[in-house]
Amino acid sequence: MPTASLFEYVAGKIDEPPLTPEELEFFAEHEKVTIIPNFSLNLPNGMLTCIEGTYGPFRPNIPVEVPLYLALALHRRGKCRIQPPPWMAKDRLKSMLEEERTIPQYFQPVPQYYVEVSKMLFTEARAIFGSNADVHEVQELIEELKKVRNSKILDGLRKVSGPVTVKLNNLSASESNKIRLLFENSLNMWYQLSKNDKEWQES
Repeated sequence: MPTASLFEYVAGKIDEPPLTPEELEFFAEHEKVTIIPNFSLNLPNGMLTCIEGTYGPFRPNIPVEVPLYLALALHRRGKCRIQPPPWMAKDRLKSMLEEERTIPQYFQPVPQYYVEVSKMLFTEARAIFGSNADVHEVQELIEELKKVRNSKILDGLRKVSGPVTVKLNNLSASESNKIRLLFENSLNMWYQLSKNDKEWQES
């Protein structure tokens, strides 16, 4: 049976990443978003202290930046309006998608957790994007962006046929997660083969 190519191997493993989607979402929940509170917090200076930082002050109609997990918790209780992240604006997504398509040799910069953040906002706060048509358009743009970037990753792996330098700048957390284990194992194997070859020549 012929040995699977690097591309065939990663294509078969790309849905079996080292970290689970739930673990990546946990990390993504610490990304900052802007909310508009509709309440005042009766604590010193109106500030809320969490394990990893202090946020506020919380005053009605005054924007404040908080972690996504806190924004979603307040949103569920009807205590705030979440502002869509600037990168999720339709014009910005269209620009990102166009740049991704027209420059095939590079990955365009994207938020590290754009996949996880968009999923959580669509699931729990989809009304912040406007009408159903607006939500659908934003979702389609993000899905298309994911497909284009995924295709570029697989296309790059098709070209890997030996110990070459592989440059994958600007990958998001989920994209890096899909190929991290593959490249770690591959590099370890190449290192061991190189080490064995050197020992053989010296002997």
